Amino acid sequence: MKKTMKTARYACYIALFLGTVWVSSMGYSQVVAERSERSLDLATWLSKKQVTRLMRFHGTDILKVTSEEVFIPRGSEWVLVLRRDQD
Repeated sequence: MKKTMKTARYACYIALFLGTVWVSSMGYSQVVAERSERSLDLATWLSKKQVTRLMRFHGTDILKVTSEEVFIPRGSEWVLVLRRDQD
């Protein structure tokens, strides 16, 4: 009986340790993803959420993002859909 309790306690500690490691790694990956989204260069001044929203709204898989404007393809032309605010 003592050996069974010892084994069960050992298994609980291992499960607790693995759960802690998993939650920590998932939290770290979320923080890294959020930081990479904030540190945008001039050509990618839109966040990933804004890009996804624009693509869904306009029904396209392609966006042309310049330092000041965003374009979508329509036929053989690029159509302006968003202009960067000048703050």
